[in-house]
Amino acid sequence: MIYLYGLAAAEETVLSGMLTHAQGLQGPLKLAHIGPWCLIYSDHDDQEILPKRRLLLAHTRVLETVLPICTILPARFGLVAQDLAQVSALVEENATEITAQFAKVTGAIELGVRISFPRQVALDAALQSDTQLYAQQVALRKRGPEAHFAIAEFGGRLADLLDQRRGVAQRATLAALRPLTRDHVLRKPEEDTEVLRAEFLVDANAQDSFQDAVAATAAKLDFAPGAEPLIQMIGPVPMYHFVRLNLGLDLDQAAA
Repeated sequence: MIYLYGLAAAEETVLSGMLTHAQGLQGPLKLAHIGPWCLIYSDHDDQEILPKRRLLLAHTRVLETVLPICTILPARFGLVAQDLAQVSALVEENATEITAQFAKVTGAIELGVRISFPRQVALDAALQSDTQLYAQQVALRKRGPEAHFAIAEFGGRLADLLDQRRGVAQRATLAALRPLTRDHVLRKPEEDTEVLRAEFLVDANAQDSFQDAVAATAAKLDFAPGAEPLIQMIGPVPMYHFVRLNLGLDLDQAAA
């Protein structure tokens, strides 16, 4: 059996030079031309491949090694096939879809963007934006801890207001960044002060200008006035959120 990493739009000679020192999960990497593309794979011993961190990183490193020189449709971790003949037949069968996926992402990169703000500053800004809620907070401070039911109700209202303001900031950020990208995938925030958690498909030659736009947009938000936005840029990374090598292999042929 063979283990699949991805299908690349590059010549075998170019890829072989880049992958000379890279290692597969269970041995040396191999290349095979299939149609106009090149398959990156390695031998597989038919044993279960568990999603351990070491193996996940090894899979990702193979893809990241070739990202700077070509477009690649990444295979999901653990995808295996019987042999090259099976993969070749499936690639030929799905050639139209594969061609469309390459067209979608050629010349692009995937970048993850996370924007958040210090929580206390965001909470203070929320209170300042609602005079009634601010007055309720002042009154509760005078009543003391015995007003626990009123305090709980106040906390719920403040949380709702913070979420509303976060939503406004998220929409404003997306409105500013969307025209600079080919596509995006919005993800659920992990914290109530994270105004954006998203993956973007960006032209590779526009990476610097996109990152500048992220910083400028975050700085203009009034979600937490006066606070420095906490910005995390991730990537370029394999474009799993926008394309994937999908050959219709049965689920029981996945090693993970």
